[in-house]
Amino acid sequence: MMQFSPYAGCLLWFLIASGASADASEECVKGIDVPAYADMSSWPTLFRLTTPNPGDPTMPNKDESAGDVDPSVLIKAGVVHRFLDPTGYDYPNRTKEIPWNPPVNGTNDATLQALRDQEDYQYADIVVVAAFAEKFYTEHLHAGGDEVRYIIDGSGYFDIRDVNDEWVRMHAYAGDFVEFPTGIEHRFSVDSNNFVQAMRLFPGSGNPDWSSVPRSNMHGNNTSRNAYVEKYLCGVNPDLDQDEHEHNHEDHDTDEDHDSHEDHDNHEDHDSHDHDSHDQDSHSVGSSSDSSAQQRISLSAFVIVAVTTMVGMAFF
Repeated sequence: MMQFSPYAGCLLWFLIASGASADASEECVKGIDVPAYADMSSWPTLFRLTTPNPGDPTMPNKDESAGDVDPSVLIKAGVVHRFLDPTGYDYPNRTKEIPWNPPVNGTNDATLQALRDQEDYQYADIVVVAAFAEKFYTEHLHAGGDEVRYIIDGSGYFDIRDVNDEWVRMHAYAGDFVEFPTGIEHRFSVDSNNFVQAMRLFPGSGNPDWSSVPRSNMHGNNTSRNAYVEKYLCGVNPDLDQDEHEHNHEDHDTDEDHDSHEDHDNHEDHDSHDHDSHDQDSHSVGSSSDSSAQQRISLSAFVIVAVTTMVGMAFF
């Protein structure tokens, strides 16, 4: 009777585990896990836009054919939502107050105060937006910390990028308390009512950093954005893809201008050269893909051969 070698078993386990680990690393799932106990009943309406850049952002611009978006889509992107009813509590009446503190003898929301204590939101102010502002609707991120907004009165639209770099529009009303993680790209517009009153909160005792960075300035060198990309987007930065697309578009325009000044013969020579270069590039890309595939096949073949050998050692 043949004896099983313990060393063979260890080697077999190592090879299989290594192969499984390699496969797992190639299957990163974007976003964070949605808790099984998450209560999404209080979330406002979420939906897709008919176009990425609406002509009138104050209108819904809802893609009716896509239906409503499930809140889990934004939870995966790091967005947090709570509902706190502001009715009956003392807040400034449609006026700005910077900074804001609960009135000493006023009717104050104990739930809000408990949340501020829990999250260390020492700073708060109340702002009013009474018209569409292009600066708020320019796609941007906040590098100085999470964006925390509590709608006290009025309504408006938050457009937030999901983990697939697609817009999700949130129609926020009084009572919606939202937190956007630092590094996420978003924008805001009032709706057709042209009025929203919101509380802004910021953690810590220092001065709040409300500065924003437009997406057009994102070139892979922003620390907060890079951290967000690593945590939520599997390290794949869509901003860089956008830069490459814009760069290629500019190169295409330049080539067209250049071609328009060449004579017909030179144009044919140029096209012929481009065609050859394109074939070479295509061959290079194909070779790279083939090489990667061959490596995976070789690894799989090696594991299969090793498994077959180990089985033979166990039974002979």
